[in-house]
Amino acid sequence: MPMTLMPRRPFAAIALLVGALLCGLAAPAAARPMPAPPSDDDAYCDEACQWALQQQHENAITRTSFYDPPDPLPDTTMGTLLRQEPGTGYDRVSVEMAITRILYVSADSAGRPVAAAGVVLTPTGEPPRGGWPVILHAHGVSGMGQACAPSLMRDLYHGDQIERFVEQGWAVVAPDYAGLGTDGRHEVGNKAAAANDVLSALEAARRAVPGLHKDWILWGHSQGGAAVLASAERLANRPMAGYRGAMVTSPPSDLHRVIAHTVAQPGLGVFPAALAKAAHVSDRRVRLDRVLTQAALDRLPIADTGCLGAMTAVYSGLTGSDLVVPRYLSEPHFRRFLEENRTGRNRIAGPLLLLQGEADTVVPLHFTDDVAKDLCRRTVHVDYRTYPGIEHDTYPGWVVGITDAAMPDMLDWAAARFGGEPATSSCAS
Repeated sequence: MPMTLMPRRPFAAIALLVGALLCGLAAPAAARPMPAPPSDDDAYCDEACQWALQQQHENAITRTSFYDPPDPLPDTTMGTLLRQEPGTGYDRVSVEMAITRILYVSADSAGRPVAAAGVVLTPTGEPPRGGWPVILHAHGVSGMGQACAPSLMRDLYHGDQIERFVEQGWAVVAPDYAGLGTDGRHEVGNKAAAANDVLSALEAARRAVPGLHKDWILWGHSQGGAAVLASAERLANRPMAGYRGAMVTSPPSDLHRVIAHTVAQPGLGVFPAALAKAAHVSDRRVRLDRVLTQAALDRLPIADTGCLGAMTAVYSGLTGSDLVVPRYLSEPHFRRFLEENRTGRNRIAGPLLLLQGEADTVVPLHFTDDVAKDLCRRTVHVDYRTYPGIEHDTYPGWVVGITDAAMPDMLDWAAARFGGEPATSSCAS
């Protein structure tokens, strides 16, 4: 049985550290109690990094053997449910809901079976006739290590936003992505791995939790937005029953452009470093020393224990030639990784609600403008909306992020899709 959580005072999300203070970066990072973090005298983990690690520890749920898959896997079919348990420890969510933690079979980018974890959130009580409509949620970047799984965070990472969907009487399936919570080999930015993790989670959730409706919608922000586009691209060729569309905010779709932009921006050095490390996880032929400088390489170990906040802190002072080597795109395997994992240029299964903040410093407006144009050319039904003055993420008292700004529009759009209403399009006729 799932664990039922009673309402508590909403946890005021910390305006995450250096990422917020320097550049309006991503969301609060948190995870389980970890191996010993860098010491106070570590050359790279400064006061901001130590503060980030402290916040991470305070938001952590202790990792248990639940996350250790059987070896070998008893069934290598994607979507196979390996185990489930009541979700406990989520005391920083404020809406009454039932939570079930799941471990299931996915596949990495090479098609090798891997275990992935996540949670299934449902309203309390009996499901309505036909079941709870489902939001399949792909989360924004949280980090790269085992500790960075949203299911191991007391606030579920995007919990304050997830709650809004549960309040509508809908279920939310929220995968961690393989490697987060499990073996620590997370393929950030890899579209094949992301689609595997996201779509397999839905199948596993249906096996774990009775009462899920056949109808479902994809939703993702930032890294999760790209994961949703990758999933919708797959659905265009391999449909799944009940799919009603996708909602995407600020997707880093063109990795070439994203890395060039973030290399040049103060405070955004975490993104090129994370993409380089992820490329190496996906393809061991990637030579990190031909992409990152020695200063950047020396800081990579923080990714094993520290999540986004700590990584942001240690890379906050590196830009340009201090971060990447000259002609870093000449590393052939890294260049191929960036090219092969571009999303938003191929036909996807729509309809699509595409949302972008006009003041986004991480994924600039014109990047997403081009995604909308490309998808419209491919006859995708796109409803594209932009929001003046809105950033990539919310930092209370400072800036409002796209997901919070656009939440009423997302709720209305999802309700219309579940209600069978036709979607509107921004594409020129």
